[in-house]
Amino acid sequence: MSDAPYERFRSLARELAERDREIPASIEAARSLALEVRARALEALEAFRTEALASGVPHLTHLEVGPVEPDDKHVDALQVMIRRGRWELVCVAKSRGAVTLVGPYRRGKKEGPCVTLDGRGDELDRTLDERLFELLQEACAR
Repeated sequence: MSDAPYERFRSLARELAERDREIPASIEAARSLALEVRARALEALEAFRTEALASGVPHLTHLEVGPVEPDDKHVDALQVMIRRGRWELVCVAKSRGAVTLVGPYRRGKKEGPCVTLDGRGDELDRTLDERLFELLQEACAR
């Protein structure tokens, strides 16, 4: 079979490569930020998990912090998914240094609320902690 039918795919790849030439470097900068957000989320949820186990309620500890991975919506951003049951919070580190927090929301329902913050600092830390707290409250409701 000839490669000719796939020339349009190769052509598209070249066109997008030209358009996005600077994105790989900016994604690496976003990776550093995403890793910091992920580490803070892990620390907060580990504090919750440790206390829940010590208090005899292990059924509340099924928490998941996903890896840093490509964002579902933007080619120049990375995301971290945080889940408990059907509830999730998405943390999106963007190539320009901002972080968008989406949720918490129930999977399959409308995403939101959303807030975009500068990449590092007390405001991001406080807002992330508040969104994680809301996630736990909603996801552990009876």
